[in-house]
Amino acid sequence: MGKVLDQFGKKHPRTWSSFSALQKTQVQDECKDLVSSLEESLAISNPAILIDHARWAKLHFTALHFPENQLSLMLDTLREVLKNELPLDFRKPSDAFIAESLTGLKKTPAEGPSLITGKNPPADSARLFLDALIVADTEQAEKILQGAVESGIPARDIYLHIFQPVLQETGRLWQFNRITIAQEHFVTATIETLMARLHDRIPVSGGEKGRRRAVLAAGVGDELHDIGIRMVADLFGMDDWDTYYTGSNTPVRSILEAAQSRKFDLIALSATMPRHLPDVEYLIRSLRAEPETAGLKIIVGGYPFRLVPELWKQVGADAYAETAGDAVAIADRLVPVRR
Repeated sequence: MGKVLDQFGKKHPRTWSSFSALQKTQVQDECKDLVSSLEESLAISNPAILIDHARWAKLHFTALHFPENQLSLMLDTLREVLKNELPLDFRKPSDAFIAESLTGLKKTPAEGPSLITGKNPPADSARLFLDALIVADTEQAEKILQGAVESGIPARDIYLHIFQPVLQETGRLWQFNRITIAQEHFVTATIETLMARLHDRIPVSGGEKGRRRAVLAAGVGDELHDIGIRMVADLFGMDDWDTYYTGSNTPVRSILEAAQSRKFDLIALSATMPRHLPDVEYLIRSLRAEPETAGLKIIVGGYPFRLVPELWKQVGADAYAETAGDAVAIADRLVPVRR
């Protein structure tokens, strides 16, 4: 990493010297992210992760008022350094992936519209809800949510058309430097709390316990992003499944033990960071190897699976779900209701 920054400073001394201490730290952090994204792309033999991250970072750096070509300069510098640092068998794919990312930067669109759109019926409530959370007005956010509930909007739609687009829009606002990391974390944490309260108010299904399908929902390995898989677990519960939610940061061995000791029909796994893909693949391979779990249906979801359409097949899953709602719909097809 130090060599990349040193080389950047040598090649672009005027640019580097013009940066503040904060900007130099931001460049250093981004160099780490680029290297990590490249490693993850090399691990799956697909440049999609690096390309997507580079495009995201270009828009983010533009919002932070860096030169428009900052990401291109950083990728060029990284490419030069790695030509001398990487083993021979990694040099060619690394160079090709960086070249594709540089081409991808030229096609990066400008800032897109809000992710809270009129396509979702409660869009107005979602916008007001987010506005309240951004200014930390939790009381107002709760009132807006209560109003949505009292107006007859089902809990499932509140998850899919308020919580989900608000979280996505929050990420977009942070990318474009409209809110701080602290605000983004506050929005996410508050939604998690409100999800728990809303879930507690959902009536328990009257379905016969022994005939209900059962799902284990987990974030694999040291995965810390759990709101997505929590949403999946809650929606399964609303669809009359027995849910066994282990949350984030669940060791692979623990998931295996749970699957072997309890009777499940389906496992839903989340991996939002590409570095957790080896854990997902190992877990699925281990489940398939044991007679008592070999027939379990497995759905995966998360950022890397969205970028690489066939990745779910590579890790051995039965299906990929782009959203929490998709996960339940796919599960209903994979595991019919017991009669």
